[in-house]
Amino acid sequence: MNKDGALAGGWDAYRIFLAVAETQSLSGAGRKLRLSHATVGRHIAALEKELGTKLFVREPAGYALTAAGERLRTEVEPMAMAAERAVRAATADDGEPRGTVRISTAPGIAGHWLVPHLPAFRAQYPGIELEFVTESWPASVRRREADIVIRLYGPGEENLVGRKIGRLGVAFYASKDYAEKHGLPARREEWADHVILGFAGSAANQELARWSQHVTRSAPTHLRFSSQLDTAYAALAGVGISALTCLTGDSFPQLVRISPEKLYSATDIWLLTHPDLKDTPPVRAAVDFIAARAKADRALLAGR
Repeated sequence: MNKDGALAGGWDAYRIFLAVAETQSLSGAGRKLRLSHATVGRHIAALEKELGTKLFVREPAGYALTAAGERLRTEVEPMAMAAERAVRAATADDGEPRGTVRISTAPGIAGHWLVPHLPAFRAQYPGIELEFVTESWPASVRRREADIVIRLYGPGEENLVGRKIGRLGVAFYASKDYAEKHGLPARREEWADHVILGFAGSAANQELARWSQHVTRSAPTHLRFSSQLDTAYAALAGVGISALTCLTGDSFPQLVRISPEKLYSATDIWLLTHPDLKDTPPVRAAVDFIAARAKADRALLAGR
């Protein structure tokens, strides 16, 4: 805002400012907005000059917001959300939802559950393009990194709206080759004779690690992975036994489930979006479709 309370720099400058804040780089913002690195830099410099304050500082990890930049983002993000609603309303004037919907979810949930249903979604909503954001899961809806978030272990702290759509099951898996060479543990004391694959990184992984250690009675762990998919590949290679979500483990016919009764209901699955986006036609269509699939696939998600 300038001294008269009006926007300085025009909306384009603020759109670029938000992109730099999100990606923490000029080049990242340029790729997101299809602008050159130099153009992004000029807009940020001009906005800082017009506002009379520094909005970013350079740090080893990239461009970080100053205190003034944080305050500006708080003011500008609601306007970005309003602009998004306006665009989506304008592009749905024929009654058919249109636009791009960004969905933040874990890779295993996207690949092993949602992707097989996408042809049906495409047939029902040909005007909607779905964009899955998995590398930075869970992404921030408030910062416009995603429109919909499929979260585990609670709804988070962004004051989003939505509901629980199921439970995610976890079980132990090993490759058929491993089972032939080493057998499989049938009693609690036998786990110590096997190679256990562990977890590193996120809070979700630590929850899996606690359950794994409880069942295996802290049998030695020789390898740890932060990625469920990498853990699954290690199990496929016959390296050892690992706890995997049933969505992941059951998708590989080369893996066998160990002690089928040792099924852990790991967490609720939450489907969430921003209150200002929930009634826009494309977001509503995507939310309703995902919720309906979760209801139909409840046993699959739970691993039963």
